Amino acid sequence: MSFLNPLFLFGLLAAAIPVIIHLFTRRRPREVPFPSLEFLSEVNQSEIRRLRLKQWLLLLLRTLAIVAIALAIARPAVRGSVGPRSGAATTVVVLVDQSGSMGAAAVGSTGGPASAGPASASGTLLGEAKRAIEDVLSTLGPADELLLVPYDRAPHPATPRPSSDLGRLRAAVQGLAPTAYTTDHRQALEFAASALAHSNALNRELFWVSDFQAAGFAGPGDAGPSAAIVAPAGPWQQSRAYLIPIAPRSPANVGLSDAALSPAETEIGLSVTASSYGARPGDLAVEVRDLEGQAELGRGFLNLPERGEATTLLPLARLPREGGAVVVPDDALGLDNRRVFAAGRAGTLKVLVREDGPPSALRLALEAGSPASGIAVETVGGAELAQAARDADAVVLNDLERLGAAELQAVLDFYRGGGGVLVVLGDRADPGFWNSAVLGELGAGRLGGLDQAPTGSAWRLMRATAGHPVLTGFPARPGEPLSTARFTAIRAFAPAPGTRTLLEFDRAHPALLEAPRALIFAASLEPSRSDFPVSGAYLPLLHQAVKVLGRGTAASSLVPGDRYSFPAGTGAWRIEDEQGREIPSELAAERGATRLRSDPLEHPGLYRVMQGGTMRSTFAVNPDPRESDLTPVPERAMVRAFPPGRAQVVRPGENLARRVREARYGRELWSWFIVMALVLLAAETVIGRWGLGSRVPEAVGAGA
Repeated sequence: MSFLNPLFLFGLLAAAIPVIIHLFTRRRPREVPFPSLEFLSEVNQSEIRRLRLKQWLLLLLRTLAIVAIALAIARPAVRGSVGPRSGAATTVVVLVDQSGSMGAAAVGSTGGPASAGPASASGTLLGEAKRAIEDVLSTLGPADELLLVPYDRAPHPATPRPSSDLGRLRAAVQGLAPTAYTTDHRQALEFAASALAHSNALNRELFWVSDFQAAGFAGPGDAGPSAAIVAPAGPWQQSRAYLIPIAPRSPANVGLSDAALSPAETEIGLSVTASSYGARPGDLAVEVRDLEGQAELGRGFLNLPERGEATTLLPLARLPREGGAVVVPDDALGLDNRRVFAAGRAGTLKVLVREDGPPSALRLALEAGSPASGIAVETVGGAELAQAARDADAVVLNDLERLGAAELQAVLDFYRGGGGVLVVLGDRADPGFWNSAVLGELGAGRLGGLDQAPTGSAWRLMRATAGHPVLTGFPARPGEPLSTARFTAIRAFAPAPGTRTLLEFDRAHPALLEAPRALIFAASLEPSRSDFPVSGAYLPLLHQAVKVLGRGTAASSLVPGDRYSFPAGTGAWRIEDEQGREIPSELAAERGATRLRSDPLEHPGLYRVMQGGTMRSTFAVNPDPRESDLTPVPERAMVRAFPPGRAQVVRPGENLARRVREARYGRELWSWFIVMALVLLAAETVIGRWGLGSRVPEAVGAGA
């Protein structure tokens, strides 16, 4: 125990006052001569001892009361730590979540849900988090240091190392704003563990301010957080962890998860998908607007369940030139109530199909739904290939025996310039030509002969890998059939090192292989060799394959943090956002090809790719649907992630600063000493009056 006002300990000398008064007022007995003793009563010796004990007890109570008052004025306190840590400096690491979900409306917010803009932190979860961090800053002493670590999909420390510059730290706190990125709690906690481990301070503390969104604990490919949350290796036994949960006004939320052009029965339509997380079931109004003139293109309703997805097809009045936006009413999180989509020629992939003979099933499948599908198909002959390839995004070579010299050179130039190529090697393909002229250049492997299935048997397409964008949306897992389609004839193929097998007929026969910027299908895709063209997997597989070749993903949009990549030649290229602001980008050589690559894209919206003054392409960036689920991890699971007794939950408004000071520096006990002094004085009064009432009647009776 220590004293915050040690000079007042001199007040303990006042405890001698009752003793001095007692000594000076103590009467000595004097002799009085009496002529007769018959009128004097005999005094009992036990009564004398009782009176003396009472006097000493009263003296003790008065002395202790004065001591308690003097100690209370000196402000005694119990240190939060024992030993050398009690007076040592403290290193504080503050993890503050600034991901998209922290833009949700906070408890007590009176306004509508804030958007994810940089100036919209007030009234949101992040606004509450900033106030909690201010309380933490108020607890710092002159020798203490603090490392502020905002994080979303990755940690972004405000300073390279812990700092004691309160002005700089407060400015960094006020500058915090919710982003559009997803949450990665694990990576942030690993960063905090490393920072605390590198600290030389004896006292180390972690303050973790977040909504503790469960989706942020999910690992790659996981649908949700793992069963047990475990803190990474770190100095947790020598640190204190304070978990500060910031709760949204309501965890119920609806988020738009997809918006893509799709053919309707007689006109262009937009397929809209939304996910519900505990929202009220029923119809949800949906509106589609043109991004150029903000004119309304269509409206309708989504029949939402309480939990789960719902999709609707909205007819559009017309196809927007660049793109549009889908909007639903505001709710808990404003970030996911708007979703943009690219449209028009600039938002469409141009795919060249080179084949012989009448229109094939492959060509008809690629043309299905155009232009709403986002794919524009042009069939070319050998003479037109070189000219058409200049503006193409992908080239499809469908079951050709060989290529002429001019078109072979055009295909190779297109590939070397960064374009994507889909090669279908069916019955007509000449192994000698393809192995020597094309497959070697693609680095894919070697084509073999034609294999026929025995009578009554057939091959099926089996999934060989997981997590590839070409196979997005297919429920089959590795080793399971992609569809029930049966192939009676396939081509033998020996993959080159580094080639990835996406689909296979069996272990010895790969079906769909991926080489750099190329996909190879080792079988005919015509109805004469399989019933695959009439299966439900045929059209989506081909559409996703050419989309991946043309823009690197089969998804309808990118997510914040992704980079956009586009095949580009020489010239002045520029990427700009909806407001016309330029996005940093560069022309980079990738495997012999030149591509335009952007910096990580931060904000949702529609982006334009410009060459000189001409718009070449548009693409959409939308929030990751995982950020729409506001369900938090249970607090007890968070506390159990740390060693026993090292973590505690502190809610905003629970006098955070006082609790931290008491744990770090100790708890004041002056109030207890005031109570003790009052109890002692009350006891002195009771004991002092005890026995007076019983003696008064005796004295009156004796005088009578």
